[in-house]
Amino acid sequence: MLKLHLGVMLLGVSGLFAKLIQLSATDIIAYRSLLTVFVLFIVLRLTKSKIRLNSFKDYKIALVLGLLAATHWVTYFTSIQMSSVAVGMITLFTYPVFTVLLEPLFRKQRPSLRDILVSVVVSFGISMLFPTLWSSGITLSDDYLIGIVLGLVSAITMALRNIGIQHYFKAYSGTQSMFYQFLVTALILMPFVGTSPIMISVDDWQLLILFTAFFSAAPHVLFASAIHKLSAKTAGLIAYLQPLYGISLGFLLLAEVPTLMTLLGGVIILSAAIYETYLSNKHAKNNEVTQE
Repeated sequence: MLKLHLGVMLLGVSGLFAKLIQLSATDIIAYRSLLTVFVLFIVLRLTKSKIRLNSFKDYKIALVLGLLAATHWVTYFTSIQMSSVAVGMITLFTYPVFTVLLEPLFRKQRPSLRDILVSVVVSFGISMLFPTLWSSGITLSDDYLIGIVLGLVSAITMALRNIGIQHYFKAYSGTQSMFYQFLVTALILMPFVGTSPIMISVDDWQLLILFTAFFSAAPHVLFASAIHKLSAKTAGLIAYLQPLYGISLGFLLLAEVPTLMTLLGGVIILSAAIYETYLSNKHAKNNEVTQE
């Protein structure tokens, strides 16, 4: 349990680096991915875990998962840079709703009425991130609006990546999966970095190394270790503490004070996501009991 809480807290902190590191989102994710590949490679070697995949098909799946991961990370960090830590994290955490709407398509089924109702509730919560919809006296910058849209794109790509892992990459450990996602991301983004390594300041290099070691590689290793010992329900519910950690630290370290509307929207979105996770896990548990 301690490993899972620590992993969630470290992931919650990761969004702050989008503001702290004076580089573009693409540059941050590219260098972070490259460094994380080396860290996870060492972890896999030390634990004597298999690095090669079982088939050529799995390499193609890893490529697609890496493309989704790269899009997810870049849009997430850009969202935070263009709006705030709170808005970026809240919009990202609409991904459970996108998951329950998209996953039935992979099973050639229709989303349930309950899933649609939860989606409506979450849409209402998202609308609260747009104060102009509620008060004619408030105007929003274009950057803020783009930040919200990019946060939703990040959520959709995260949902698709998670569905892909569950349906097509389940045979591999979390560490193996993340190694290939970071590897593909690094290969895709490194040609597009706008700042060469020698032009990055010492302070930014220190932040990148700190980000990689403690808030990128470490959380994923902790998650991979904890989930093997805890139920999926427990892991899912605790994971929703991540925005709370991130927004709280954004307030303490960056003096970003979320508006009341943002907080209320966040409560609605996170409550709906937690509710959906609880019911999904309860349904899965009931199916296991029935099969027994």
